[in-house]
Amino acid sequence: MTVFPSHHGLSSEPPRDTPDISLVKLVSTLLEHKWKILFIGALFLLGGYFYASSQPRIYQADTLIQIEGQKSTLGLLETLAVGEQAGNPTTAELEILQSRMVMGETVDRLDLAIQIEPRRMPMVGDFLVNHGFTREQVDRLTPGVLGSWLGRIGGWEQDEGGPFVWAGESLRVSRFDVPPHAEGRTHVLRVADEGQYSLTRDGATVLAGRVGETVQDEASGYRLFVSQLEAHAGAEFEMRRVAHLDAIAQLQRRLTIEPRGKDSGVYQVMLSGQDREQIVRVLDTITGVFLSQNVQRQSEEAEKQLAFLEEQIPQVNVELTGAENALNDYRAQRDSVDLTFETQNLLGSLVAVDNQLSELALAEAELAERFRPTHPNYQALLRKRSQLQAEKLQLEANVNDLPETQQEVLRLTRDTQVNQQIYVQLLNKRQEMRLVKAGTVGNVRILDTAVLQRGSIAPRVGLLTAGSALLGMLLAIVGVMLRLAFSRAVETPEQLEAIGLPVYAIVPVSSGQNKLSHYLRRRRKDGVHVFRGLLAITDPEEPTVEALRGLRTSLYFAMLESSDNRLMITGSSPEAGKSFIAANLAVVCAQAGQRVLLVDADMRKGHLHHAFHQAGKGGLSELISNRIGVDEAVRASGIEHLDFISRGIVPPNPSELLMQKPFHDLLDWAAQHYDLVILDTPPVMAVTDAAIVGKHAGSCLMVARYGVNSPKELEITKRRLEHAGVRVKGAVLNAVAYSTNRQYGYYNVYAYR
Repeated sequence: MTVFPSHHGLSSEPPRDTPDISLVKLVSTLLEHKWKILFIGALFLLGGYFYASSQPRIYQADTLIQIEGQKSTLGLLETLAVGEQAGNPTTAELEILQSRMVMGETVDRLDLAIQIEPRRMPMVGDFLVNHGFTREQVDRLTPGVLGSWLGRIGGWEQDEGGPFVWAGESLRVSRFDVPPHAEGRTHVLRVADEGQYSLTRDGATVLAGRVGETVQDEASGYRLFVSQLEAHAGAEFEMRRVAHLDAIAQLQRRLTIEPRGKDSGVYQVMLSGQDREQIVRVLDTITGVFLSQNVQRQSEEAEKQLAFLEEQIPQVNVELTGAENALNDYRAQRDSVDLTFETQNLLGSLVAVDNQLSELALAEAELAERFRPTHPNYQALLRKRSQLQAEKLQLEANVNDLPETQQEVLRLTRDTQVNQQIYVQLLNKRQEMRLVKAGTVGNVRILDTAVLQRGSIAPRVGLLTAGSALLGMLLAIVGVMLRLAFSRAVETPEQLEAIGLPVYAIVPVSSGQNKLSHYLRRRRKDGVHVFRGLLAITDPEEPTVEALRGLRTSLYFAMLESSDNRLMITGSSPEAGKSFIAANLAVVCAQAGQRVLLVDADMRKGHLHHAFHQAGKGGLSELISNRIGVDEAVRASGIEHLDFISRGIVPPNPSELLMQKPFHDLLDWAAQHYDLVILDTPPVMAVTDAAIVGKHAGSCLMVARYGVNSPKELEITKRRLEHAGVRVKGAVLNAVAYSTNRQYGYYNVYAYR
């Protein structure tokens, strides 16, 4: 409970300004500041909630689309594919979906280049609107002085309704054309009575009209059509028309595409925005434009192939007719020559090869429109054609071995059959292309129409609020840890003993004293905290008072070696608690039966008279300046065996007065009439009063405040007193935190009580 002074000399270890930080000490420090940490966390929680609730609500609509792989119109192209395709058709379609072609047409259809932003009340407007506050509710909540204040902020009279737009008020504009120099500039639409409005730019009115009517100014190039307006008179909306490319870029940033399943070809298309109705319309328009261009693209391919067939069919028909006529004429000349079985087989092979070459010619015409000759599919077609031509040359060589008549009949018959098969194939292909053109549906399907998702996707109020609270608590914890890490204040008795100050007592921090001071209107006077009442009287069972009793015992033995019974209590700096120690120590000594005189020797800012609920004048300064006598200066404290002398009126020269003979005579008189004289002095580092008083006191005790005074500061104070001839007996470690008290035994006091 009480640590007695060490009489075995100074510690051999060098003094340390900061003790080692252990985990136990860190946890104890955090527990000491738990309410501060929680308070800062609560402030951040409220700030985070206000910030999140003030952000605009972002909603999201989504739809599902399916993209199928494209198939070639001519089936032969599939057999010519070599390795991987040149590109992924699904990826290409997704890029088309996000292209300026689709987005630009959507912007044009819905006129998304028009941007409207309602004017909100500064600071709290978005917060109130997001919580559904209407103009009528705000009018009821802001009467009188508050309403006038809000009016001064907005520059409007209270009965006008103000320029701010509240929940339930909206504006929709179907057309807004501006001259080129006004593109991107802010215009203000102010609502008037009976559905009328005015449009201004830079304070000048450019248009005025009524809802549902087109208003234009041909001279300036302005045209405006307001389709819907629901707002009170005086409400203001900021409008601007942005560039076409800027509107497309903004729409592209709001669009998100995610695959649904691996290689399924199904994608979820999502669009976010503040206007719940608009994002559904925009997303439906985007998918509609995308589907239309896809079908149109497929139809264009069929039209091109159909035009190619229409051009080739008449040419093939002419060639077929010529081949049939030539065959008939030759047979007529040769009296109907028939082919042998061997020649017929050779003819069948030649016709098959020619048919394949014809198909390759059609396929090459289509490939030439899509790819360059270096493309793998194009190269595969050329290799296949080379093989067929080589086979054809071999068959023609076999034909040359036949009789001349058989050769000529075979040649003419081959030309006829080849042209006939090509002609039939082209007719079939033309009919197929006509069917394809009539029934083109594209390779894109809209599986789900655009639907608005429930609730908003941003901001996440709960997450932001919780995150803000955690951030605040984390910052508070970091602050406490940094303060602990960089603290140079004394925290252990060993630090005091290392600089030659034996610790006579460790006084724990008193919650009772804080409550007492708060109850008695703790105030500041001349920059010094004052207190009324004495803890040793109001709560004598406090561990703090018990520590002072231990100090009384230690001093009893320590002062046996002193030359007199005078004890000076001082400190290095203000707020160390020396007056608290002096006053309560005087009480516990008086309660032990000693006759005690408490002298407030701080004639500058002394405040011990407040502890006894008495006036400060008529004290030490008047006594040593011979204005009053000892009988008038010494007052009864109301506590048996305890008298005190207040500081008196603040003199202009306290140090000079303390050096006068009347002060010496006072101390000699007090030493003869009292068992113990306690002198409370000003801080040593501030003025020289303590050094003067200490020359007349046989014992000197220094008060060091836990967590405030540094060992270096206390060492300088001790050295300054010693240079003045004052011997410091020891120190009192004051206001030690409760968690730290456990390692010094004070926790047992609570347990014992």
